[in-house]
Amino acid sequence: MMWRRFTKKSRYRVYLVLFLLALPLGGVLLGTFLLVWGSQNRAQKADAIVIFGARVQRDGNASPILRARTRHAFELWQQGLAPRLICTGAIGTWPPAESVVQKRLLQGWGVPASAIQVDETSTSTRENARNAAALLPRGARIIAVSEAFHLWRCHRDGARFGLQVFTSPETRGWNALGRRDRLPILARETLAVTRDLVFDPFFDLFGL
Repeated sequence: MMWRRFTKKSRYRVYLVLFLLALPLGGVLLGTFLLVWGSQNRAQKADAIVIFGARVQRDGNASPILRARTRHAFELWQQGLAPRLICTGAIGTWPPAESVVQKRLLQGWGVPASAIQVDETSTSTRENARNAAALLPRGARIIAVSEAFHLWRCHRDGARFGLQVFTSPETRGWNALGRRDRLPILARETLAVTRDLVFDPFFDLFGL
């Protein structure tokens, strides 16, 4: 009964306030889901290990996150879970390409060049997955390596391009970051997933 006493304009204001209050709550829930889902190590025997790209520093060396992803992939390779590693990522803010830095690290740890494939053109998670898929037979099994918050998207995009995707989170690089560094990264990923959930059906409908 009380609700009927509000004018139409007042009701719209209440709806707007409720919507604005729901946005941060939805973001927190989505971010929590991404972290929990990605934290499970699903690594198993596969055809290749795919390292998703991350930032290269101004001096041309790997950022802590890129190095940690590459090291984790190397350790999976050492365990014999896959015979080859696929490095992904183009040149970002500073050269060289993220994939080139990954390859340099892997070879420094003793991985032979014959076990490494490089994609130097991908600039996004989706392109990382697409270009890795182009290097493999359709239906190939891969282990996707990134941080827990990122792996849901890696899994989705790999499956989109015909891969069977097992995810394995690196933790050392992520755990080394302080909370002030983690929150903006997680917020950006949450926004990216939200964007995809909103716009992907439209692009899929028109084959874009």
